Amino acid sequence: MLNNIKEYFYAIVDSLRTEIRLIFSDAAVYSSYIGATLLIGILYSYVYSKEVISELPIVVVDLDQTQMSNKLVRMINATKQVNVKYSVSDMSQAHELFDSGLVKGVVVVNHNFSKKIQKGEVPALSVYCDASYMLYYKQMLTAVTSSAGTFSAGIEINKLIGSGLTSRQALDSRRPVNPISKPLYNIDAGYATFLMPVVFLIAIQTLQISGMGIIGGTQREKKQYPENYEFMKRPFGVIFILIGRSGAYVLLSTLIMILQMGFVMHIFDFPLRGNPWEAILFLIPFILSVTFLGIFLTNFFKNREDAVMTVTIFSIPALFLCGVSWPTIAFPDWLKVLSIFSPSTLGVKGYVEITQFGASFQEIKNTWFQLWGITFFYFILAVLTLKRLYFLNLNKSVD
Repeated sequence: MLNNIKEYFYAIVDSLRTEIRLIFSDAAVYSSYIGATLLIGILYSYVYSKEVISELPIVVVDLDQTQMSNKLVRMINATKQVNVKYSVSDMSQAHELFDSGLVKGVVVVNHNFSKKIQKGEVPALSVYCDASYMLYYKQMLTAVTSSAGTFSAGIEINKLIGSGLTSRQALDSRRPVNPISKPLYNIDAGYATFLMPVVFLIAIQTLQISGMGIIGGTQREKKQYPENYEFMKRPFGVIFILIGRSGAYVLLSTLIMILQMGFVMHIFDFPLRGNPWEAILFLIPFILSVTFLGIFLTNFFKNREDAVMTVTIFSIPALFLCGVSWPTIAFPDWLKVLSIFSPSTLGVKGYVEITQFGASFQEIKNTWFQLWGITFFYFILAVLTLKRLYFLNLNKSVD
């Protein structure tokens, strides 16, 4: 009995060591799975580290040329979002600058701007934003609407003071309700804070599966399953082989995530509000489900190149299914169900809640248990896959 327990334990250790040897003996695997994952984390973080776009170059067409229009243009230029790089006298010149890419937006102060204000009318202020690029559009519109709002408030308060009110009374009359806006979690509304935690998980999911596909394809080409996993012929041997193989990926992927949270997020000042060790604990079923999914997908990779050509295609759908580019509440019901089978959907949800919202492990335990459910589902598929490929290679070797 004791000898049997030892044999099964050694089978786990041996398959773990075999998997690590396979990873580090293939340059395509370790460079993509480990090297590229870390490189993506550092490179993307560096590119997005400014968080928001500032000093967006724009052009102003001031057709009024009065003191009031000049004041409004100076207020727009004083915002951090835009920089009034050009001031021209007609729209044709603004068109040329925009078409040449020298500016990302156009503001037009129309004729009789100040005259209409003095008459008590509402003058038009035309803004042309590049809506094909949402970040340009948002920054441009924010700068102009906030400047125009402040400008209008100043005029209105001056009129109220002129009618006999004090400054305090004029201010209170202008704004009877004072809304207080306080962003939660992503305080600077930064792009990196929003995106990078998701990129870390999508990258590790995609590149780990890609690396596993290369290993699986190579083993199928060379019919190495019987040689590498000889213990599978023992009763329940496949389960112990699977535990050993998955242990290798849990070890390596956990180290990668520790580096991402402890090094990359610290260097680039990304917020890490929750307990990082709770985040690691949460990610264990995520890494296991990715591992078992990777083994299952080996069914479809007959050659080592197959994984490289197919797995990366699914990185964009995985990003979409986790609800970053489009909220999951707007998904049709069938897509909500389908998204659960992508480990990154639940993985991103819990990981962002811990690292960005500061949630405790207790608060995300339901997501964690759901992730274990997905892990068990792929575990069954991985067991069946390993047995199938083992006997498939064994029969071909005999032939």
